[in-house]
Amino acid sequence: MRPKFCYWSVATGEYGARMEQCVRTARAAGVFKEFHVLTDRPLEGCEGYDAYACDPAHGLFKLHHLKVGMSRLNFDYFVWLDADTVFTRNPVDVLAPLGRSPIHVPLEVSLAPVAEDAEWKGTRVAALRELMVQEGVVNEPWLGSSAFWIVHHDAIEDVYELALRFWHQAKAAGRRVDVSAALSYAQQILCADSEQHRLDRHPGLWAGDHAGVSRTAVPNGEPWAWRHPLDPKPLRVQPAIIHRPKAKAC
Repeated sequence: MRPKFCYWSVATGEYGARMEQCVRTARAAGVFKEFHVLTDRPLEGCEGYDAYACDPAHGLFKLHHLKVGMSRLNFDYFVWLDADTVFTRNPVDVLAPLGRSPIHVPLEVSLAPVAEDAEWKGTRVAALRELMVQEGVVNEPWLGSSAFWIVHHDAIEDVYELALRFWHQAKAAGRRVDVSAALSYAQQILCADSEQHRLDRHPGLWAGDHAGVSRTAVPNGEPWAWRHPLDPKPLRVQPAIIHRPKAKAC
């Protein structure tokens, strides 16, 4: 039997309309998986649940809602999508990047070659790299995105604890990190081979449009040269799922 999965998100206020647009693009692309959304109003095309009030800072609400909300649902896997996401086509196999791993976070950029004085969201990259190594990452530290990630139901507690522990360790050290860094850390601790979770291994599944290539219109599915803000080297992508943030990607 094929594993069961659903897409899920948290969409309140203005993000509710973006989530509805996300679902419309999914249906138009032939995607008919369920969308389970914690929200403050009924959303067209979504299974809705009451979102509880929490501090949106650092994006940690994603972890809290994962543990409190999604853990109660009867699915094998949960695929998080930021509300400002669109589908260009039906993904061939959303779960393929997992391999034998209980979590997939798209690892976008290696922190090893990044300049010592570079910063990412208010934190020196060198400090973030050092913290990951200090907390047990044995491979070359990578930074991923929290706009799209997958977790197995049975790993929810472990992912939650690892990510929050990393965030608190960073805070104690006077370093500011967000949920993307925390999830990237959990990914690299739980997976024996983080290489298979690199974005360049799955250019046809998902990508975050950091540069705003597709921000003015629904993408038509054409490939483009993707770049991470910390790495000028281009990667040719043609993703079925695209995150289109209004501001900088998380």
